[in-house]
Amino acid sequence: MMFKDMKRARRRHDLARMKAKVRRAWNQGPEADRFANHMAWCARGCCANPRRFWSELTMQEIRQDVRDRYSE
Repeated sequence: MMFKDMKRARRRHDLARMKAKVRRAWNQGPEADRFANHMAWCARGCCANPRRFWSELTMQEIRQDVRDRYSE
């Protein structure tokens, strides 16, 4: 019984934390709370993976290329 209560408390804490993060990031007020579970504002090119729309490298791939070039 105790573990179930702790899990619920953790979920509630995480949800409150993510709602606060959404409010700070997007400054949209209470209506932004619905994005707290996934933080995805949209799926268009401005917010999504650049490879999907423009065949560009992601930041992780760019960093790895830089590491590979300078490690030799």
